[in-house]
Amino acid sequence: MPTVTESSSAAAAGQDRTPYVIAIDAGGTNTRVGCFGPDATLVGSAIGRGGSPNHNHDGAQQIGETVRRAIAGAGLDPATAQCVSAGVAGCGLGEREGDPDAFLDLPELACPKILVNDAVIAHRGALLGRPGVIVVGGTGSMILAITEAGEQIESGRLEHYAGGARHLVFDAMQRILLGRAGDQDVWLVDAILDHWQVATIGELRRRMVDQGGLDRNEVKRKYGDLAPLITGAADRSPLAAAAVATLATRTADGVRLLAPLIGTDPVAVALVGSVATANAFVDRFAAAVAPESPSIRIVPAALDPLRGAALMAYEQIGWATAHFRSS
Repeated sequence: MPTVTESSSAAAAGQDRTPYVIAIDAGGTNTRVGCFGPDATLVGSAIGRGGSPNHNHDGAQQIGETVRRAIAGAGLDPATAQCVSAGVAGCGLGEREGDPDAFLDLPELACPKILVNDAVIAHRGALLGRPGVIVVGGTGSMILAITEAGEQIESGRLEHYAGGARHLVFDAMQRILLGRAGDQDVWLVDAILDHWQVATIGELRRRMVDQGGLDRNEVKRKYGDLAPLITGAADRSPLAAAAVATLATRTADGVRLLAPLIGTDPVAVALVGSVATANAFVDRFAAAVAPESPSIRIVPAALDPLRGAALMAYEQIGWATAHFRSS
């Protein structure tokens, strides 16, 4: 099987007729696409802008463009694609569940298509089909349980939402506006003021108010861009530590609400996403879920979400999954 580098030169000599599946992991910030051959080899890939309809007005178009770049860059033939499996933030659960052809901008691919929420592919990859809970914490967030009976239940069904990157930043900035920053937080406050290009906390308050007249998706990204600063500051800044602890506790509450529905003891929980896997968040989340019954066991993800999507495609078309699970 050719590598990504080798296959990218195949376009000049003619399209590669190797059968493959297309896996898509589309969040609010990035869309990741991987083309996988029958033996789980990655034969093509591309990264594009976010594909979530909740965070990007052109999400479907961004997914389509990223898929086309992955196929063309690897010299693959669109006609030999066997399945498209897409996990998209904001799709595939509740009111957005529906026909993948109606959302995915891929009319040239006549193969079967799967459209699920990105938490579903994260769960499939992390826990390999076993019951448990996945916490997706990045640009957005989702806490999804899959029970022993196969029922998918997200924490919103219990009227719970933990929050993602921007909510972490909202918390930190509101603490600053409320005068809760201390001497150890001065450097963090300065960094936040610099991000917003203002000189004082009063100007920061005004800048936040003025965001209300701007495009909401752009505003969410502007806030979310600060999340790595907050998680990275948690060991030096009491204000950042408090904001991270609040988000971690809310997330733990969501897991604790869902855990009794799983039907296993212990309940396996995996964390994915830039916020949920930050060391400061993981430590505080682990402390918050520790005393529960049934017991909660944090486990490493077996596969990343992109390979979780690919695994679902393999199962859809009857390809053996053993290579994937050992790759």
